[in-house]
Amino acid sequence: MEANIDSSTLEGLRAGLRGDAYVPGDEGYEEGRTAWNLNAHQAPALVVVAEGAADVVAAVLLAREEGLGVGVMATGHGVAAPSDGGVLVNTSRMRGVRVDPETRTARVEAGAKWADLVPEAAAHGLAGLQGSTSGVGIVGYTMGGGFGWLGRKYGFAADSVKEADVVTAEGELVKASAHENADLFWGLKGGGGTSGS
Repeated sequence: MEANIDSSTLEGLRAGLRGDAYVPGDEGYEEGRTAWNLNAHQAPALVVVAEGAADVVAAVLLAREEGLGVGVMATGHGVAAPSDGGVLVNTSRMRGVRVDPETRTARVEAGAKWADLVPEAAAHGLAGLQGSTSGVGIVGYTMGGGFGWLGRKYGFAADSVKEADVVTAEGELVKASAHENADLFWGLKGGGGTSGS
C-alpha cells in the first residue's frame, strides 16, 4: 500500500517538530527506516525521527488524520511488524537517562540503550536488569519481559517498571502506573512491542 502525504501537511508537521520527518526520496529516509536487524525491511510513507514526546504525539496525530498505521522503532533489534505504507516513529535520538540514587530508580527515554544507563547507574553503585548486551534498547527489552544475568535473583526487568509515559493511539500523552491507567500499565509490563496496537 502506497500513501502520499500532501506537501502542505508534511511541511506543517516539519515546522512543529524538534526532530525530523522524511518521505521516500529524502536524504535521511533510508537511515531513518533501517533497523539494526537487516532482515526487517520496511517501507513507510513517512519516517518521523522524534526528539521528544511532543514529536511522537505529532506523528500519531498525523497518522490518524491521514488514516495510516503507526510503527515505532528505537534500535531496530525487534522489528515485529514492518511499517509499510504507514508512519514510522524512530525514537533513536531519545536517549536521555536520569538516575535517582535516593529512590534507586531510573527514568529513560524511548530510545535509550543499556549502554546509556549502565555508567549513570554505576556512578551511584547501582545496576539495571539488563540482558547480555548493552546495545539493546531498554524500553523494548523491558516491555518484552527482559530476563538477563540478574534475573534469577531479581526477576524479569518488566517487573521493576514503576510507571511509563505513553502516547496512545488517539495521540494523547498519558501516564501509566499501578494507580493510573492500570490496564495499560499491565499490558506494558512484558506485553511486548505490540501491546498497544
